[in-house]
Parts: sequence; structure tokens; C-alpha cells
Amino acid sequence: MRKLAVALAALMLAASASAQKVPAVEPIDLAQLLEPARDTTTVLVRNFWATWCKPCVEELPVFGALARRDRTVRIELVSLDSPRDSAKVRAYWQRRGFGGVRVFHLRQQLRTDGIDAIAPEWSGAIPMTIVARGSRRIVHEGQLDGTELQKLIEAIR
Repeated sequence: MRKLAVALAALMLAASASAQKVPAVEPIDLAQLLEPARDTTTVLVRNFWATWCKPCVEELPVFGALARRDRTVRIELVSLDSPRDSAKVRAYWQRRGFGGVRVFHLRQQLRTDGIDAIAPEWSGAIPMTIVARGSRRIVHEGQLDGTELQKLIEAIR
């Protein structure tokens, strides 16, 4: 009985530690997204997604795998769910999220001028990922797999 209690306590502790690794969803506005990067040496992977977008949700594990594999890459996930759905985004991320990334929820609806400001070559379709380092960047529209994402990272390094 004592072994069972110890095993159960260890399992609960592991689950608690795992839950703590899931980052909180932070609010962000367009102006903050457009700020130039201060760190010009680190590779940034910034993905635009939404909870209602099936290809986006299917793609998220690719970023989780990258976060576990390569801690030198900064990963940011920006939810484009409606600003009024912030509780929904937070609940989704707490259920399905993973550590090693920063997760943001855009405070305002993204309009055409905002899309153009983020990336003029972006049509507005999601998922969309920007891989950047310093002034160099690659914009990729559509769902990525791990191999494609790694190729983009290597091309920007």
C-alpha cells in the first residue's frame, strides 16, 4: 500500500511539473508585434494560428518538437482568435499546450493593413510562419512539417 501511495504521489508531482511548463497566454497588440528584434543573433520562429483552424492545430506539435529539440531557437505562437475569445484560447492552451514557447493572443482583430505590416507577402491565410534572424526572414504560408521547418531554420542561420 505504501508503494502505491509513493507511486501516486510521484505521478501527481510529475503531472504538476508538466502543467507548470505550459506557458501562459500573453496578450499582445500589433505595435508590439512590429517592434524590431533586439536580439539579431537568435533565430526566431513566429507562427500565426487560431484554435478554429484545423491545419494550424495539426501543425502545433511541430513547434513543440522543435522546442524540445533546439533550445537555441526562440518560438512564438500568436493566436489570431477573436479578441473576445481570450478565455477560450487560454483554456485551449492549458489543455493542449507545451513548454518551450511563448504564446500570445492578439488584442485586436487583424486587418489587411496589419497583415501587410507584419509581412507584405502574406495573403492573410493561416497557418503562417516567419523564420527570422536579424534583418533576414522567410515567410511561409500553410502547414509545416518538422523537416520543412528545419530547412527554413537552416536557411536563415
